[in-house]
Amino acid sequence: MKNPIKKSLIIIVSATIAALIGIGGCIFMQPQKNNTPQKVTEPEKQVKVGKGDQKILIAYFSVPETDNPNKMTKEEENSAIVVDGKVLGNTQYVAMLINEKIGGDIYRIEPKTPYTTNHKALVAQATEEQKSNARPEIANKISNFGDYDVIYIGYPIWWGDMPQILYTFLEMYDFSGKTVILFSTHGGSRLAGTVNTVKNKLGGATVIKNAFSLSRDNMEQAPKRVDAWLKEIGAD
Repeated sequence: MKNPIKKSLIIIVSATIAALIGIGGCIFMQPQKNNTPQKVTEPEKQVKVGKGDQKILIAYFSVPETDNPNKMTKEEENSAIVVDGKVLGNTQYVAMLINEKIGGDIYRIEPKTPYTTNHKALVAQATEEQKSNARPEIANKISNFGDYDVIYIGYPIWWGDMPQILYTFLEMYDFSGKTVILFSTHGGSRLAGTVNTVKNKLGGATVIKNAFSLSRDNMEQAPKRVDAWLKEIGAD
């Protein structure tokens, strides 16, 4: 969550994404009444990453610091992208691009107590959570997690690590036998060792080494970069 100046960005994407974001692009979407989500390959292992009859879940955590596309501050621009006039978090946008390309069910990790959108307060809160190794509670649990074969997990990098709520998510479910594919947005830290962190936590899962990483300063490249990455891992 560093603060280099980031340009305002308006990208017109396909009607599929426009439909996905039609609920309004709010900073924190309220948990759905129905908690069921809406509907690298490592060559030496020949891991399947979502083709055929495998069921795919695309789970992500994202915190845009505003829902107003106009007159954004530097910090707000760093955390978000404007798509068809709606504000999306950077990681949220990548999740939607993946979903558009490969299908599957998409699920937003929602904290029981929403994070503030005030930048200084958010920095302080996230820093304290990291120092205390907190496990923020998740509001919208997945009732049918066991049905999924391939789990894509997306998150921003906060101070060289995943946000603590990702640890909550990883500890909530049994990932045994599942294929896990990571994607991330960052302000300069790249993946920050989080692939190994997840591999160590999910000993019973196959975690694909070739995770996706994109700087917040290069969000205009997201459609092309996501497409190329999905081809690399054999998902497209």
